[in-house]
Amino acid sequence: MTAPAIDTTPAPLTPTALAKGIETAWGAHVARSARPQTPHPYAYASAFRTCVRRMVYEMDRPQKLPPWPAEVLARFRRGDDRERDLLSDLQRVGRDADPPFKLIGQQERFQLKDRKGRVAISGKVDARVEIAGAAPPLEVKAWSPMMVDRIETFEDLFDNPWTRSGAHQLLAYLWGAGEPFGFLLLDRSGLPKLLPVELDQHVDRMEEFLQKAERAIDHLEAKTLPPFLEGDAAECKRCAWYGTECNPPLESRGAVVLTDPALIKLLARRDELAAAAKEFDKLDREVKGQLRGIEEGIAGPFVINGKWQKKTTTDLPADVKKKYTTTDPKGSFRLEIVRLDGPAAPPEERTS
Repeated sequence: MTAPAIDTTPAPLTPTALAKGIETAWGAHVARSARPQTPHPYAYASAFRTCVRRMVYEMDRPQKLPPWPAEVLARFRRGDDRERDLLSDLQRVGRDADPPFKLIGQQERFQLKDRKGRVAISGKVDARVEIAGAAPPLEVKAWSPMMVDRIETFEDLFDNPWTRSGAHQLLAYLWGAGEPFGFLLLDRSGLPKLLPVELDQHVDRMEEFLQKAERAIDHLEAKTLPPFLEGDAAECKRCAWYGTECNPPLESRGAVVLTDPALIKLLARRDELAAAAKEFDKLDREVKGQLRGIEEGIAGPFVINGKWQKKTTTDLPADVKKKYTTTDPKGSFRLEIVRLDGPAAPPEERTS
């Protein structure tokens, strides 16, 4: 008896299966573009960290971190593409601007040395804006729209752990180039937002970055690790090294439940007014910027009176400043109040 013939014709693929196959191939294509992480004896300008121990890990053993998922790599790639588009548009905008400007020195590398003459911080600036006799550095960021929508001033970047490193990155460029100011260009759904940045307002932050980098290099050369970060369990839990290379003894006292109706009412009203307060601050900065230097003026029903005031600064040698610098672990108290039903910013961060 003859055995029945076996049908070897492949089953027709459904549209769903075809789409899934294409997505899988796309993910593999993106994953192949990932560059391996290698040790480096300095900090990247884009890698400011609150924790010095984390900086040592990133210098000494970055290859031990798991590779980025294809989905995250795709977001990085989209961000890189968008940054190139923004620079291209900005170059065209400069021809018709008043005063006109042009972009120069794109992807220019720089290095900052510590007090021992070692390269402590290294990076590259996206471009310089040649305008009105100056050439301030320009850094471009294509962050998550959820984060960018909350940013009105450069100072806002220090309030978010995912944007803090980008703020220090631009400050490092200004410090290294000896430039008094620069610009941060943020991508968003409408027109991009250009934030002016003045170095003299953030010298303390830049000095902190250099000191952290120097301490990290000291430990790297001595093949030791700094103490665990204290008093910031949230920072530890955001760290990619937490639970693998680094296991700090985290302690939590538990949240205090506050039931005072008057306090809850105040918090609710504060939340309602947050948007209006932010708009006022933005308009206030814009108006005062336009009126700077006007000692007497009238604009419609408004009378304007301005007065110059003295500004005194004291430059001290680094060793003298260090000798008379003290740190109080409870010298200031910072509050962060977030609605439980509010949107959370996604962790999109990398170093370069």
